[in-house]
Amino acid sequence: MAKAQKSRIAPRKAPRQSRSHSTVEVILEAAARVLATESLSGFNTNRVAEVAGISIGSLYQYFPNKAALTAALIERAQSALIERVQAVIHQPVASLHEHVARLVEVGIHNQFGKSTLAAALDHEESRLQTHPEMAATLGSAQQQLLDLVMQLLRQHASDITATIHEQSAADMLVIAKSLIETEAAQRSTPSPALAARVERAILGYLCC
Repeated sequence: MAKAQKSRIAPRKAPRQSRSHSTVEVILEAAARVLATESLSGFNTNRVAEVAGISIGSLYQYFPNKAALTAALIERAQSALIERVQAVIHQPVASLHEHVARLVEVGIHNQFGKSTLAAALDHEESRLQTHPEMAATLGSAQQQLLDLVMQLLRQHASDITATIHEQSAADMLVIAKSLIETEAAQRSTPSPALAARVERAILGYLCC
């Protein structure tokens, strides 16, 4: 069994008081800063505790190891993405094209807004995805995204020629993720044409 699968990645304990919540947030913000500026090469629990301004013992009260920290950051990033997609889905827009454009904008910002952090989390997500706890987190997030995209497809059913089902939503996410992440692997900022390319690919798949 892989080492990542043997190690614990769940938090050691859940914060129950406001002070504990604040401490966890400080730790996660520090972890995000370390990953964003130093990537995985400089990321370890000692460095995160230093940036957070707390003792390593205080960090270990909540996170038993580096994997638990990255798992928490991945879960936080997934939750933030879901919230942004949800906001777009619930916006009253006139057309499918406009809705897709706004979703693509969210996807590009999610990958390029803090590109070093996003790349590091992508790497760790791939490494930890077979861990049962991480698999459950990613599966839940994926299902929430699929449900939101299905809402969009149903809103614009009259404009879509493709069959509307969950696979259609999954294909949309794969198309956007593949194109955006491919460019992110080559550039630190998105090219001016990226958004239009992703929109064309999605709309071409759906209808036009």
